[in-house]
Amino acid sequence: MANKWYEKTYRRILFDMHTNDWDSRFLSKFDPVEFIDCILATGATTVTVPANNHVGLAYFPTSVGYEHQGVKGQDLLGQLVTLARQKGLNVIIYYCTVYVDRYWENYPEARIVDPQGHSEKLLMNSQGTPRRFSVCCMNNPAYRNFVVNELTELCQRYDFEGIWPDMTFWPTVCYCEQCQKRYADEVGGDIPRNIDWGDPTWVRFQRKRQEWVVDFCHLVTTTIKQYKPEATVAHQSWTFCGDWLFGASDALSKEMDFLSCDLYVERYPLSLYSKLFYSLSENKPFEHLNTWYYPNIHEHVIQRTVSHMKVIAFSDIMNNGAAIFIDAVDPLGTINRENYQHASEVFAEIEPYEPYLGGQPLQDVAIYFSYDALFDMAENGRSTDTVFYNFDPRHPVPGPTAHRNAAVGATRALIHEHIPFGAITRKTIDQLDRFQIVVLPNIAILDETEISAFRRFVENGGSLYASKYTSIISYDGHQQSNFMLADLFGVDYLGETEEILTYVRPATDYQELLHPFTTLHPSTMRDTQVEVGIHSNAQVLAMISLPFTDPKGTLYASTLADPPDKATDYPALIFNPFGKGKVIYAAGAIETWEHDAQRTIWGRIIRKLASRSFYFEAQAPKSVEIMLYDHLEQNRLIIHLLNFQSELPNIPIDGIELRIWIGNKTPEQVSILPKDEVLEFMVANGYVEVTAPRLENYLMLAIRYK
Repeated sequence: MANKWYEKTYRRILFDMHTNDWDSRFLSKFDPVEFIDCILATGATTVTVPANNHVGLAYFPTSVGYEHQGVKGQDLLGQLVTLARQKGLNVIIYYCTVYVDRYWENYPEARIVDPQGHSEKLLMNSQGTPRRFSVCCMNNPAYRNFVVNELTELCQRYDFEGIWPDMTFWPTVCYCEQCQKRYADEVGGDIPRNIDWGDPTWVRFQRKRQEWVVDFCHLVTTTIKQYKPEATVAHQSWTFCGDWLFGASDALSKEMDFLSCDLYVERYPLSLYSKLFYSLSENKPFEHLNTWYYPNIHEHVIQRTVSHMKVIAFSDIMNNGAAIFIDAVDPLGTINRENYQHASEVFAEIEPYEPYLGGQPLQDVAIYFSYDALFDMAENGRSTDTVFYNFDPRHPVPGPTAHRNAAVGATRALIHEHIPFGAITRKTIDQLDRFQIVVLPNIAILDETEISAFRRFVENGGSLYASKYTSIISYDGHQQSNFMLADLFGVDYLGETEEILTYVRPATDYQELLHPFTTLHPSTMRDTQVEVGIHSNAQVLAMISLPFTDPKGTLYASTLADPPDKATDYPALIFNPFGKGKVIYAAGAIETWEHDAQRTIWGRIIRKLASRSFYFEAQAPKSVEIMLYDHLEQNRLIIHLLNFQSELPNIPIDGIELRIWIGNKTPEQVSILPKDEVLEFMVANGYVEVTAPRLENYLMLAIRYK
C-alpha cells in the first residue's frame, strides 16, 4: 500500500497572504516563480498556498467570492499550484472561513452578534489593537452555502494534496438570529446569558456550541472529500489549545485527517499540546506551524533566532509532529530570502532524523485533558457580556489552577523530574492501560464513561492522581453534593476555604514527602483548597493550614505577606488504596506549584503512585526533555533528548546519565543517530545504562535489541 503524502514529510512551509486590495501597489511585486524557488531552497517537501485571506479576497477567478483586485485575472493560486507540482512539492490549499471581512461587509445578516445585540470588528493583537477582523456565524445558512460553493470551485479547478481550512471555531458566544433559532429548535427556550458551570442550562448550551463547531467542520470536510476523496483536510487546530469559548471537543478531531495549528507558546504548553495533538490526530504526523518572526504572526520584521527555530522544530519531531514555518508576504508582494535561508538551516538538521521518527511512545504517566472542563469555576455568575472575543485582550484569562493551566503545570513538573509522560483525552480513554499513572488536573466535569473507565483502571491496579474540583460536576451540568469519584479519592466533599491563599503542611509520618516544608513552615498554595472528610481506609499525607486572617479582608498580621497560622484538621493530601490500585487526591491543584522545591514534592507524589520501574530515568538539568519510542518492527528503542533553555543559544550539556528500561530484551548496541556511532553501555537491574554525548540542542540515540 502506497504511503500517504503526509507520512514521511516533516519539512513544510505555509504561505500567508492576508493583504487588502485598496492600494494598486499591493502584490504588484509578487513573483510566483521566486516564491517556489525559495521553498525549494529550504529543503521543504510541502507548501501551503492561499486560495483566499482574512480580508475575504480570493487569489483565483471565482464566480462565488471576491477576487483580489491586485491579481485579478492572473489566477495566482493556479500559478502557484502548477509551479509547485512541477517541482515535485506536495500542495496544500489554505482556505479561510468565519474570519472573512468582505462577506461580513456585504451580508450583515451573517455577522456574529454579541450578547448586547451588536456586531463589530474585533480587537486582536496588533499595535493599538485596531478593529480589523470581521467574523461571520457558522450557523448562517447563506454563509454556509457560500463556503460550500467556493470550496467546490477550488476542488473542481485544481489538483492538490489537501486543504487547510482556517478559523473553524467560535470567536465568541453568538446571539445572532440563526443561533437563537437553532437553539430554540434543538433545545427550546432562549440562549442563556449567564455563565454557570453548575447549571445544566448553561452547560447544555455549551454542548450545543461544541456540536455546532463539529457540524460546520463536517460540512467543510465532506464538501472537500466529495470531490477529492484522497485529499487531506486539516482544520486550524488552535481550537484544541484555547479555552471553552472556542468550542473544542474530542469529536471535532474526527473531522480532520490530523491536527494542525500555528501555536506560539513557551516550551511547557508546547510540549503538552504536542502530546495532545499526537493523541487526538487520526493520522501522524500532526502539524505545528510557527512563524519565523518573533514572537508571533503579528510581527512582520523581527526575526526569530535560528537557535529558537531549531529547538522548536526538534520539539516537533520528538513528539512525532511535522515542522511548518509560516511566511507572511509583504503587502507589495516582496519576499525576504534571509528567512528562507534560516529555514533551510533548520530543515537540514532535522532531515537526517526523519527515517527514525514514529514508533510506539513509552510513557508511564498520562495527563488527562478534558475539553468539557476548560473553564475556571470563578467564572460562575458572570454575564456573557464579559467574555468579549477569544483573541480580544479583554477576554478573561482563566486562573492559574484552572484545568488547562493545571495540565500545563503538571507538564512542567514531569519534564523537570524526567518522568516519562504523555497526554490523552476521552477519545483515547480506552488506552488507559498503556500507563501506570493517570493525572486528573482539576477536571471539574466528567461523564459516566470517564467515571467508569477511571474506576476500572484503578480497580485493576492503575494509579490515579486527582486535584481540587475533579468530578464535582456531572456531564450535563449538575453540581454534585459529593465527588463522583469519592470512593476512589477516599474523601467526601464538605466545602471550600474562604481564604484565597492557603498552605499545605506535612502530616507527622510524611515529613520527608513535603521536605523542605514543615509543620511550622508549610508550602504555600496561592488558591483556595477544598475541605474534605476522610474515609476510614485512607491515609492523610498533609493537612491544610490557613493564614492569620483572610487575605480578602482589611485585618492583617503582616503588611507584606499572609503567613501561616491556623493548623486545620482538613486533609490537603490523601492516599487511598482502591481495588488493586492506589489514588492520591489533592485538595488544591498543587501540580501548579511554581517553585522548584514544590515541583520536586509533586514529583515525589507521582513516584509514590508508581507500581513498577519507569521506562527511563535521567540525571539531567531541567532544560532537558526526554522521549522514548519502541520501533517493534526494527527491534529498536529510540531516545530523543531536547535541550530547551530559557536563554538561547543553548549552553551545551555534558554527562547526562540515562537508564532505559529494557526488561527481558537483550540489548545488542547503543548508538548515536543518524551516523550510528556506537556508545559503550552497561545493563543493570533491567536497565540499559549509558552516558549521553554532549547535548547542544538535540540528540537521538538508538538501542537495538533482540
